[in-house]
Amino acid sequence: MSTAFPQTRSSTKTQPALYRPNGALRWASNRLFRHIELDPRWTQAVRDAAERGTVVYVMRSLSVLDFLCLDYLTKAHRLPHIQFVNDLGLWILEPFGRGSRKRSTFELKEEAVAFGKTLAQHGSALLFLRRPPRLGRPSRKGERLDEADLVREMVVAQRKTQWPILLVPQTFMWGKTAAQHEQKALDFLLGPVEWPGRVRTIANFALNYRNALMRTGEPFDLKAFLDAHPELSDSEAADKVRYALLRRMERERTLVVGPNKKTPQRLREEIARSPRLRKQIDALVDVTGRTVDDVHDEVDDELRKLCATPDDSVLRVLHNVLDRVWNKIYDGIDVDQEGLARVREASRNGPLVLLPSHKSYIDFLVLSDIFWMNQLPPPLIVAGENLSFWPLGWIARHGGAFFIKRSFKGNKLYSAIVDTYIRRILLDGHHVELFIEGGRSRTGKLLPPKFGILSMLVDACLALKDKPISYVPISIGYELLVEQQSYVHELKGGDKQAENISGLLKTPEVLRSRYGRLYIQFGEVLSFDKLLEEARSEAQVSRLSELDPVTRRNLVQRIGHRATYEINRVTVVTPAALVSTAFMVHRRRGMNRDTLSDLVTLLRDVLRQLGARLAPTLDHYGPINVKALDLAVSLLRDGKLVTQHGEGADAVYTVPDDKRVALEYYKNNIIHFFVPRALISAALLVREDERAVSEHALRERVRKISRLFKYEFMYRTDKDFDEIFDDALKEMLEAGELERFVDRVRPTDDLGHRVTIYAAMIRSYFESYMLAGRAVLELPQEGMQRKDWMKKALALGERLYLSGEIEDREAISKHKLETAFQLLRDLGLVTVGGKGMVEPAPKAAETIAEWRDQLRAYLK
Repeated sequence: MSTAFPQTRSSTKTQPALYRPNGALRWASNRLFRHIELDPRWTQAVRDAAERGTVVYVMRSLSVLDFLCLDYLTKAHRLPHIQFVNDLGLWILEPFGRGSRKRSTFELKEEAVAFGKTLAQHGSALLFLRRPPRLGRPSRKGERLDEADLVREMVVAQRKTQWPILLVPQTFMWGKTAAQHEQKALDFLLGPVEWPGRVRTIANFALNYRNALMRTGEPFDLKAFLDAHPELSDSEAADKVRYALLRRMERERTLVVGPNKKTPQRLREEIARSPRLRKQIDALVDVTGRTVDDVHDEVDDELRKLCATPDDSVLRVLHNVLDRVWNKIYDGIDVDQEGLARVREASRNGPLVLLPSHKSYIDFLVLSDIFWMNQLPPPLIVAGENLSFWPLGWIARHGGAFFIKRSFKGNKLYSAIVDTYIRRILLDGHHVELFIEGGRSRTGKLLPPKFGILSMLVDACLALKDKPISYVPISIGYELLVEQQSYVHELKGGDKQAENISGLLKTPEVLRSRYGRLYIQFGEVLSFDKLLEEARSEAQVSRLSELDPVTRRNLVQRIGHRATYEINRVTVVTPAALVSTAFMVHRRRGMNRDTLSDLVTLLRDVLRQLGARLAPTLDHYGPINVKALDLAVSLLRDGKLVTQHGEGADAVYTVPDDKRVALEYYKNNIIHFFVPRALISAALLVREDERAVSEHALRERVRKISRLFKYEFMYRTDKDFDEIFDDALKEMLEAGELERFVDRVRPTDDLGHRVTIYAAMIRSYFESYMLAGRAVLELPQEGMQRKDWMKKALALGERLYLSGEIEDREAISKHKLETAFQLLRDLGLVTVGGKGMVEPAPKAAETIAEWRDQLRAYLK
């Protein structure tokens, strides 16, 4: 029910006067405070509180600057004005005394009476809960009213009225520096970060006023609290209220700047004292006979190589540099703001484990920068030790990266060190970023999840059962990729180039290019507690201690597969990916502009039906936007992936054969949306003389193809094959692409041509697997090294392409041959002997020949 508090305030003649700054201060306030970024919840939260009762703004540490700022903002946004502020001591400004009183008249009782009077008249107040430390100067007894007395006055006032008093915590952020556990020498002069003195406050404001923040906590209903705890005395209630408010304000501050910082030495000492690590140290001493000090030195040395040392000044410089780089090479960065809001809300409960896709080295930079720009503490990033080279390693470590060895199988001490470190940083409240795929995807498709470090994170979550932790799948998408040329080089059989300083020297070349837009999308936030409950329910385990190794492993896999599914689900369909797909499925030499527009429009409409997220320039009905189409083509043309002949409506586009591997990368960015339909379409077209197929026969053909490509495509893990097949078939029937004819299924006359388009999306995979089978047949009986076999298979593919036996150049791909080899090995058609020798299995020739003939049927 709405109250009449605003009218009460304006009609009361005896209420304290509002603060009226002089003209110069009003001008300065408007110029300086208008830049403050407000918590989007603040204005509505205060208005809702004002509707319910009396608003009392609460801040942690006494600050004239914070008072002036809040006074300006409440007036600017027409919120309840401040009619009382405690302990400010503005003897010159006299905010509520109208100049009639001097500083000496501010006695303790008078301040308490003024505060009580303001509350009685339903006036709003600003209450500072604490004073900053006096930096070695003891406070004089009786100099100021103890803040707890005013909180107690508020409790007393609330007991006398039915009108609720709503306490709204406020936190002004004049910088992004987290508090330090250890005080530095400068802190004794300027005051610590969390309790800044006047000099530090003024300096922070002068340096950051254009980027200052105001964050608000959840309003505290004093009446509801007192009703719920009638047994508390006034003093006891005041203590609990103040503690709750301080907790809420500290939580808001931590949401922006992160947990308090520890020196590297203190962090290493805490990790070394961990019972789990000490147990491993003792075991190593017993087995090897080494001294404890010797093992401790090894632990300390490994921790120095491992630990991140995030530095706010480095992060600030990185942001300034990256802001210029992004503007130079990208047309913009699109961030899923609704998803980011969900992430921020989840971070209020506890630390986050960020699980982004990994397509580029830029991924290491972009997510931390997005968090920095959006007032969230950048995460600590799991990085491979191969990236620790100078100077990138130094920059990355101070930007939040910690470096682990690629493999530490059998090294129990190192495993315990990494495991303990991960537990410590999560316990301290740091967010952790882990690339769920392990390495960068060279194909454009999302790689299967890797479970090594993820398993350690799950163990940490199980150990920290009282600390809520959430997993956040994130899609990082690019229209064009910086590493495109190196990926093509590797897919064609070239060796992977080791990361070193030469990679940085190519930066000027990168800065002279344009790569379209960059897209950051957030999937569903996965609560670890809910995931654990699902796993325990399935295993019928009632207690955490009963979590057996199988259930724990299933939990790790559940998180990994849920994360990859969410990443695929929220991946943005970019214009470049859509145009690339159109070029790759077109089976003719060239394509004119109208045909390209129609095909892109068709694909866009299908993706919308599938619920895909479309880039803003694609998210409309009707023909594709001409400007977006031309821009995507120009990006591909500038990247030398497409050749344009003619101009405007008369333009004809062709794809050079040697660029199809690169173009397929962008098609693969969105192929997961089409895979179920592509499998059904390929199965429908397997026989040219067969117009319609029984549903049972179609199901079995699709089942066989899905098993064939089990290492190529990731299928949903929350549904079995029959459910996925039924859903896809139903969608194609409802879309009018297929129809039931008696007891059979066939393409329709109107939209049945889409079946050919879908089948073309996976055609090159059939050719590549055929190539792998033929390469196995040509193995000598004595076998050969796997690396040599790969080179031979790629060379064979080039010959078959030139002779016309292979039509799609992208079928000659190292990655596809590797997955095909893995399948042949699973089928027992090829073996890997000692020293990595690849040998054909006994009597495999006939089976492989039959297998190749079956694959060839899908290429007619």
